[in-house]
Amino acid sequence: MARIIGIVSGKGGVGKTTTTINLSAALLGFKKDVIAIDADIKMSGLGLQLGMYYFPFSLNDVLKGDGELFEALYIHSSGLRIIPASLNVDDVRMSNLKQVLEDPFLMNNIVLIDSPPGFEKNALAVLKTCPELLIVTTPEIPAITEALKIISITERMSSTPIGIVVNMYKKRESDQINLKEIRAICGLPVVGVIPEDDNIKTGIFKGVPAVLLNPYAPSSVEFKRIAASLIGEDYVPQKAPLLKRIFGRFRK
Repeated sequence: MARIIGIVSGKGGVGKTTTTINLSAALLGFKKDVIAIDADIKMSGLGLQLGMYYFPFSLNDVLKGDGELFEALYIHSSGLRIIPASLNVDDVRMSNLKQVLEDPFLMNNIVLIDSPPGFEKNALAVLKTCPELLIVTTPEIPAITEALKIISITERMSSTPIGIVVNMYKKRESDQINLKEIRAICGLPVVGVIPEDDNIKTGIFKGVPAVLLNPYAPSSVEFKRIAASLIGEDYVPQKAPLLKRIFGRFRK
């Protein structure tokens, strides 16, 4: 049986797709079978962030019943397996998503679903379908407000929010909601805090998960912590090799 986890957010621009990609890469590093699925069929950002642009067959086709799920699987140069959305704006029924995710092809995989942001019908289809949800937010009032709406909606569904991922967190920034307040407001554990890190922007530019581009970067370490917590494993960060630390100082 597959483990299906929706990566969701109440608003766009909080780093949901980046979180999906890097958590997938981190889980791959733990030797887990993982597939990332782009259910944001209007934006189709998952493949683009990995530098992948040509998909003759996609999730859209599967949702329309035009083929099998395994035909929509693509493998990134890193080994990351993805099922992308089409770059064309197709009229598809997301109500078929539940049936698609029950495909035996996904058996024994951890499946991370990159959801559309917000509360339109496609996003609600993901909320209804995924048994587990990770809510991605930034430490700002508008994003936290929208995260609260997600939590409220899921109270009427069978989906279970398993925690909050706080993205773009600035340790020394006072003009943001702190982690203690986020926990209290949302009533959920903060399972990960991704610091602002240029390594993530570089990863997107190069089409490589930041976790693989620089495994020792602060954001990479935190993605690995989250991945370890999802699979119930301990994670002890390793220090970068001495030469890498020395040359890293010069680059700064």
